[in-house]
Amino acid sequence: MNQPTGATIVEIAQKRSEKHPDRNYITFLLDGDDQEDFLSYGQLDTSARHVAAWIKNQGLEKKDRALIILPNSMEFVKIFYGCLYGGILAVPLSEPAGPHQMQSYLKTFVPTLKSSKPKLLITTALLVDFLNTQLPPELSSIFTDIKIVSDQDILNADPQHSDLPDLSPEDIAYLQFTSGSTGMPKGIMIGHSNILANMEQAVIFCHWEEKKGTALWLPLFHDFGLAAGLIGALYMGGFAVLTTPVHFILKPVRWLRMISKYQCSYSYAPPFAYDICVKKVSDEEKQQLNLSSLVCSVFGAEPVQYSAVKNFNEKFASCGLKPNAIRPGFGMAETVILFSVSKKLESLCVDRQFLETEGVVKLIDENSSENQIKHLVNLGTNMSGHEIVIKNEQNLALPDGVVGEIVISGPSVCPGYYENPEATRETFQQMIQGKDQPFLSTGDLGILWEKNLYFTGRIKDLIIIHGRNYYPQDIEYALAQISELRAGCIVAYSTESEEGEQLVLAMEVRKDLLKDMDILQNYILPTIDWKITELIGQQFQIYPAVRHYLQPGVIIKTSSGKIKHVANVKRFKKGNIEGLLATLPKEPVQSVGENNIRATVQQLFKKIVEQEPVMDLPFLDLGGDSIKTIEFIEILQQKYPVPDQDIMDNIDETTTLNDIATWFQERI
Repeated sequence: MNQPTGATIVEIAQKRSEKHPDRNYITFLLDGDDQEDFLSYGQLDTSARHVAAWIKNQGLEKKDRALIILPNSMEFVKIFYGCLYGGILAVPLSEPAGPHQMQSYLKTFVPTLKSSKPKLLITTALLVDFLNTQLPPELSSIFTDIKIVSDQDILNADPQHSDLPDLSPEDIAYLQFTSGSTGMPKGIMIGHSNILANMEQAVIFCHWEEKKGTALWLPLFHDFGLAAGLIGALYMGGFAVLTTPVHFILKPVRWLRMISKYQCSYSYAPPFAYDICVKKVSDEEKQQLNLSSLVCSVFGAEPVQYSAVKNFNEKFASCGLKPNAIRPGFGMAETVILFSVSKKLESLCVDRQFLETEGVVKLIDENSSENQIKHLVNLGTNMSGHEIVIKNEQNLALPDGVVGEIVISGPSVCPGYYENPEATRETFQQMIQGKDQPFLSTGDLGILWEKNLYFTGRIKDLIIIHGRNYYPQDIEYALAQISELRAGCIVAYSTESEEGEQLVLAMEVRKDLLKDMDILQNYILPTIDWKITELIGQQFQIYPAVRHYLQPGVIIKTSSGKIKHVANVKRFKKGNIEGLLATLPKEPVQSVGENNIRATVQQLFKKIVEQEPVMDLPFLDLGGDSIKTIEFIEILQQKYPVPDQDIMDNIDETTTLNDIATWFQERI
């Protein structure tokens, strides 16, 4: 790859503009399909200088912070790079769920604001209006010294010319606040040197090539979308085809169409996205796809299940998908994004019980009984100049095949958390006996085997019963095969009892089974419960002492669709679980259903999407997490099945909740 050298990502962008000003950088699909907007490298440079000049005219100086609260858009791209050019530390954050959720959004937003101490907040006109006119009095003082401005106000302004600041590799480029933080949020300081070191290795691991495309729908406030997708495309001198998470959720095939239509070579997504495509993309839609251009689509952001990748490969092999294109990987925002990527789907077939009791790998035959087998997915080797160590509690490096904490070091590892030296020492400065350099503590468990990394679980999620270690992800994944439960909506954890630790399961039941509560409580739940106890007993040789059966939408997830284990477990342990249908073997708790379709649409939208159900407005404009939105639609279809028809085929940006209710009423 003809990679221009540069000390910072800004210098790379400027050289791209000088050498190829007319080369396309961003193709933004406004409707998720065919409405295109374009941004060349030359236009990016011009807009970034414009934004940087405007910010400097406001009195901000190098290293000052600016919150960016914008959706995936050309505006986000221009504002973000403008901050980079100006030496301003951008803090990309998720948007509020919608106009009805501004107050609740502030509860999660204010701690990040206090931690980052910004001088500028750049957001949509809607949020600007709210913060200027409807801010609760008790919060007014927090925003006193912050200039609040819309993206359009900046981009339409005519700022005075201003010289750009000198930037060095040691400078911090932006702050990435970790999702799901508890207490005071921590901002990871992403340095220019970290970005370039990580991008340089991604060229090797992901086979990046100049002029090649990246298909991207992930939110740009998230490290997977921002670093791997947006910045990665610029670093390699390629282009990104960009749309929004909502457009993907409404029609998952759009992601694959992006790859097919623009012949993209790269993409990134968490496991749920691949699962949705396996479930939702029809045979007819498959016939229109050509995925032969895909070189590397990284499967990551949470534990990788062997069968999930295998199912995706098998489903889309007929579309030209290469068997080595979907590549499980390991990374985190503290390392910019990537740290290891495999060459293809490979796994170790190990003895589950031996791993859980002894913490050591014992290879077994693929033909062993199902309850013996555990597939550990290969996540690849460490990057050049980086090191992965598996350590024990005494900070001693462990030999191959022994489970311990994954710790990593190298130039991709960021310097620490912004203005949080205590958390920085605890996480970024772990010393391993016999090693000179500090290591980053990942909080993940894994093994090394023939220099490759294999993930086994999270330290804080580990379940230990009778001296045996159980990984909740294994139990949750096994339970997904029970058809009456909602896959991806299961939480396994342990709790103290007089007899010691015991396994507890919290599981969402399919909505269509809730039509008749008497039948559910007296017949369906006992049958499901028998299946669960038998399955867990056979595969894990353990009895789930408590089983909570929940309505859909109760399990809390992150914006990227991952289960928030800590938050869920804390809530469940307090008792009084909202949406509880029954706890077995205790007496079941009744839950009232709703038969009227229109009322059910309102009820489910409010409960699952957590927005006020305004029936005559486009329901996508009402806000809400994209994952919850698709859950809302799926639950309606389960509750009111219409053979051979999918309401998703009839939904667009103008569809209202009234339209959805009418669609079902006309077909039931």
